[in-house]
Amino acid sequence: MKSKLTRPVILALFILPVFMVYSIFLMIPLVQTGYYSLTSWNGISQKVFIGFDNFNALMKNNDYWITFFNTMKLTAVSLLIQITVGLLLAYLLYQKTKGAKIFRTIFFLPVVIAPVAIGLMFSLFYNSQIGIFNKILTVLGLGMFQTHWLSNINTLLYAVMAPQVWQYIGLYVTIFLGAMQTIPVETIESTQIDGAGKTRTFFNVVLPQLSGFMNICIVLCLTGSLKAFDHSWIMTGGGPGVRSAYLGVFMYKTAFTNSDFGLGSAITITIVIISLLMTGLFNQFTAGEHDN
Repeated sequence: MKSKLTRPVILALFILPVFMVYSIFLMIPLVQTGYYSLTSWNGISQKVFIGFDNFNALMKNNDYWITFFNTMKLTAVSLLIQITVGLLLAYLLYQKTKGAKIFRTIFFLPVVIAPVAIGLMFSLFYNSQIGIFNKILTVLGLGMFQTHWLSNINTLLYAVMAPQVWQYIGLYVTIFLGAMQTIPVETIESTQIDGAGKTRTFFNVVLPQLSGFMNICIVLCLTGSLKAFDHSWIMTGGGPGVRSAYLGVFMYKTAFTNSDFGLGSAITITIVIISLLMTGLFNQFTAGEHDN
């Protein structure tokens, strides 16, 4: 007689592979990192348990706070520019713009290019001798604004931010455009028949329909900014010092350059905590708005 598998067993068999992959590549390393953060360890010698000394040291470390605020600045700039520009460009493409498919491909193309390549490309653009940015300023008669973009302390951080912010705008264009295409055509047409222009249609009809997708994009932007690494590391190595570094770069330099895996793990744990707090608070805020 053939034995029949019950529904819970079938569900468990389907979930098990995903759970194992999730545990092996995320949960177990995260738990290990949490343990390492409570030790003094250079990656070779015996681990020495020191409790929360690494976290106390971070709170007194000026470099940690510099990279923390650099990361917060990147997060704020990314939210402001990536979400806003992505939404506006998506709406323009939604308006049956001529060549919309070509523009959609162009906007999304940077997203699939390796951040390392983008970082190297912008390093050349910023070059004070052969870089395109200084040459454009010269052509426009604004040569007095030429500078060493990656050496000038006033432009350094924003010059490093720009490639990352620009690269992922296309991701949000694609998400928002896909969301807009789910809005019933009848809803848009009835609004326009009532005399609403494109601007009024956008704010009164389209934008309210995108609230769920907007939340997804904001969470993606938050988490993506908090784990930023590639562009800063490729373009400046986080230097000079940590002036252009984010938390991810500071963690890497601490753990793998200075061989302080305990302190590096503590930095990783703070990144995880900050990500969870910001995401949790945002979800709580949006849930409260829906309840009202």
